[in-house]
Amino acid sequence: MTLIFSIFTFVFLAFAASAQAAEQNPVGAPSSAVAPVFVNAAVNVPENIPLSHYFAETWDTRDGLPHNSINALAQTPDGYIWAGTWEGVARFNGRKFALFTRGEETGLPDSGIRSLSLDSQSQELYVAGSRGGVSSVKGNFWQPLPTAAYMINFAQRVSDGALWLALEDGGVMRRFQGQEQHFLTQVSTYHVLEQGDKVWVASSEGLYVYQNGQMQRPLGTNNALNGMIYKLALDHNQRLLVGAEQGIWREAKGGFSLLDKALKHESVSAIMVDYRGDIWFGTINHGLFRYSEFGLEKLDANVGLPSNRILSLLEDQERSIWIGTNAGLFRLRQAPFTTLNHSRGLSGDYVRTLLSHSDGALYLGTSNGLNRYENSRATPLGQRPGAPISVLSLTSGSDGGIFVGTYTDGLMYFDGTKLTSYLNRDTGLPSNEVRAVLEQDDGGVWIGTAAGLVHRDKRGKLQLYTDEYDLPGNFIMALSEDDKGRIWVGTGVGVGYFEQGQFNRVWLDEQFDAEYAFGFLMEPGLVWMATDRGLVRYDGATGQLRKVGKEQGLPVDKLFAVVVDEFDHFWLSSNRGVMRVSRASIIASMEQPEQQMEYTLFDQGDGMLSSQANGGSQYPAILHKDNNVWVATARGAVMVDPDKLTRMANMALPVSIEAVQFDSHPQQVYQNTVVDVSSEHNRISFTYAGLGYVMTERIEYQTRLLGYEQHWVDRGNLHITEYTNLPPGSYRFEVRARYPYGSWQSSGAAVEIKVAPKLWQTIGFKIAVVAMLVLLLLLFYRLRFYHLKRSEAHLKKRVKEQTQVLAKQAQAFEHQATHDQLTGIANRRAFDQWLVAHFVQAQRDEQPLSMLLIDIDHFKQINDQYSHLIGDQVIVSVVQVIANCLPPQALFARWGGEEFTILFPGLNEDEALQWAQRIRHQVASYDYSMLASGLQVRVSIGAADIDCAVNVDRLLSHADKALYLAKEQGRNRCLGHRRDYLLCEEQP
Repeated sequence: MTLIFSIFTFVFLAFAASAQAAEQNPVGAPSSAVAPVFVNAAVNVPENIPLSHYFAETWDTRDGLPHNSINALAQTPDGYIWAGTWEGVARFNGRKFALFTRGEETGLPDSGIRSLSLDSQSQELYVAGSRGGVSSVKGNFWQPLPTAAYMINFAQRVSDGALWLALEDGGVMRRFQGQEQHFLTQVSTYHVLEQGDKVWVASSEGLYVYQNGQMQRPLGTNNALNGMIYKLALDHNQRLLVGAEQGIWREAKGGFSLLDKALKHESVSAIMVDYRGDIWFGTINHGLFRYSEFGLEKLDANVGLPSNRILSLLEDQERSIWIGTNAGLFRLRQAPFTTLNHSRGLSGDYVRTLLSHSDGALYLGTSNGLNRYENSRATPLGQRPGAPISVLSLTSGSDGGIFVGTYTDGLMYFDGTKLTSYLNRDTGLPSNEVRAVLEQDDGGVWIGTAAGLVHRDKRGKLQLYTDEYDLPGNFIMALSEDDKGRIWVGTGVGVGYFEQGQFNRVWLDEQFDAEYAFGFLMEPGLVWMATDRGLVRYDGATGQLRKVGKEQGLPVDKLFAVVVDEFDHFWLSSNRGVMRVSRASIIASMEQPEQQMEYTLFDQGDGMLSSQANGGSQYPAILHKDNNVWVATARGAVMVDPDKLTRMANMALPVSIEAVQFDSHPQQVYQNTVVDVSSEHNRISFTYAGLGYVMTERIEYQTRLLGYEQHWVDRGNLHITEYTNLPPGSYRFEVRARYPYGSWQSSGAAVEIKVAPKLWQTIGFKIAVVAMLVLLLLLFYRLRFYHLKRSEAHLKKRVKEQTQVLAKQAQAFEHQATHDQLTGIANRRAFDQWLVAHFVQAQRDEQPLSMLLIDIDHFKQINDQYSHLIGDQVIVSVVQVIANCLPPQALFARWGGEEFTILFPGLNEDEALQWAQRIRHQVASYDYSMLASGLQVRVSIGAADIDCAVNVDRLLSHADKALYLAKEQGRNRCLGHRRDYLLCEEQP
């Protein structure tokens, strides 16, 4: 869809200023004289975040925009985002852009759009631009207005009903009750803004104000406000903000003052005040700025903005910020996840382990060292010259320090100020690779290494445990203590726990084929394990194991960590991202393994720089003390606030039904209207969109068709619903939407449809049918009476006719018994009778008798290539060809399948072969193209006579052997038994 990326480094402004000015008003801090006004903290507003925590997305012409210059932005009350470009205005529903250009539908004379503004009273959107075109749009209805003589840079209807038009080289026009007033003629004006009883105008010759019917310069302006002015806005105290060629100015007593001295040389092209009171403004050449409690922040092309030229700004209903540039559309939103990485102060991006410490800070272990994160600032700790310390595991010490397991330096200890060696291979560890550490209440420390488990008691005595002590494996990745004081050990080959001086094995491999145990979550009586075959639960009371994994719908088997948040949601980290699933769903799938779990997978589209979470070390994911979930990944530590996610999920989502399609005929629909459905249509499809932009791809839908179904039907993420063969009547289609785990709206979008009955479903048709049935019954009664009278007279005639029919049937049965049904010639039964009779007669009269046995070559291939139907037609055609070239005395029959026999009384074998050659030639030369293109048919023929046959069976055998030889020698040939097969002598 888009180029999606997160922005984690923002460059603060560095402007040249005198030393004295820098001391009094440092860059990045609001000037005391013009301190920004922010929303009171008591207001129920989500916590503000720095620009570095926003998630960014970009759209351009590759994603459906008609042009990359986004001149204007607006959001209509129905939820659509509108973008005005030089090639038309695009309406965005979160998934795709719908384009509107000049023409009949819009009434615009040109596609170049410069202005989009919303009338707060009528909720109409005013679209204006090139060639003086201006139209209003509400829902799907466009209303063209009279064109102006100049290009319109901005159009705005104010509270008294007047429409103001800011014109290029044409001043400003006020349209009111059919009258037009022109001011500042021959001056280019760019923006119009209403403030109480005033209307402010930004122009190429400075700032003007319209009040009491007069257009004049305001008092207290300076040279900067007498030059080029581009944009106007009101802050939360309704003070005028002026975007000029020389900075951004704010209305003050007796005049105007710079918002910040650092902005004196910025050309401000766009201004927007968000719902908090933060001031956003775009510049002509230097990108985007925000003026907030975080000071003055900047975003430019060096850190992700498509272009440094900002043309328009918009805050949508979900508090996302849309930025129109001359290189595409850009959006900043508060993504579910934010990432802490090297660009924000970490010693490295590859984070392996996390620790929520009692001092309230978050500690992070990376491949480049130990870090503390506190008050939105990351600080590397315990740095040393040369090779950095690669941290694998962290755990709190009883005295407030931190045990630090490393890759090559063994176990170290951080006391709050410095990092020192605690244990290593030289002082008793079997390996310097320490992936898990656990301190018990008695002061004992368990140390998991790559070569075994070490216990150090409070006196400093070391005890090494390996697989020789029934430890499942020597490569230790996780350690934890349950509510019974048992020490759980996760290894690369299974799980065990230490109790009363010995290890007990938990056999994951036998039941679940699981080997790696990456992490534990301890709850009273329960042990949850993240394994390479999913999430496993161990019941301490019964010893029972249950598991959920790919079989229950999870996208992956290998899980690295399991964390439970304050809403009783489980967070599972993996190489594919982080999954959130409710405890209820997990328990249900454990009790009924065939039940699929409902989960949400978060990945790079949700604010993570990398969806690859790390595992193989202790605590790769934790629940911090502020109830945020942190996960270690290959490109930083990602954080999600479950409470914030819940708030985002419960945002009200407007829904739009965009089209109704009848069979293959789409039709645009309008909300709360009635759509007539012709009786000729059998399939009705509804296309709809939830107009939410925070998590567009995750929007879920429910629909119902009142009059057909009473209950809501879950549609998942599908945005189309189809019905077929609806009975005639009136229906109401309703759709509602939500984000995952959010609440369904009480109402959504709806459209009425009225399905017309087919002819046979109309009342008139049914009445006509009833009347016809009554007439038919009456007619039947009269006819029945008439027929009873005639039946006696016809009875004898019918008996006679039936007798004749029976005689014909007998003849037909006799014919069927001796003739082939497909070809109409004699069948094998008839031929057998002929053969016996003529054989006996020929022997008695010492007369010659010969026969031909004919087979269609490669007939199976004909069936396979052209179908059995063509094969049957081939048989019929061959029979017709053979029958047409036979002498009168020949007896022709179908032997079976594709084989035929011909009996020649009075002819010997040589004479029969002459007829055979004629038959073969006629069959081969016949045109079969009428049956199938390219079809050719050939036959093989075997001949024999009674000279070498002592009986009928021998004659048949001789002909069959001759046929076999003909087929063996290549087919499409005629061979005789005496002449070619050389088998005249009788064989015993």
